[in-house]
Amino acid sequence: MKKNPVMLIGIGVLLLVLGAILSFSSGPPKADAVLAQQCRDRLTAEKSEQSLIKQCEETAFATAMTATDAQAAALAISAANNSEVGGSMLSKFLLGVGIVLLAGGIFLKRKQTAQP
Repeated sequence: MKKNPVMLIGIGVLLLVLGAILSFSSGPPKADAVLAQQCRDRLTAEKSEQSLIKQCEETAFATAMTATDAQAAALAISAANNSEVGGSMLSKFLLGVGIVLLAGGIFLKRKQTAQP
């Protein structure tokens, strides 16, 4: 890799782009249509704010609002949060490795151009 820092720069940029795409496209898991509708119906009946009703699209929130059994709700919310954490962790890992490879490639490129 010391002989071809341009390859490091290219891989670093590619990983940065992939990490950024994953970071911006990921988010809380979406609730299924039935659960989301039950959540919206309950919040509408309670005359809740519109911002809360919009959160019914998220699995964890919709499950919490429509839960009748605390144990089942806790398990569903935990599963939804675990999947969100995994996606976030992958995107941050790709961003970090991309930054390191890009910086290393730039450093090696400058070092090559400085040597006669």
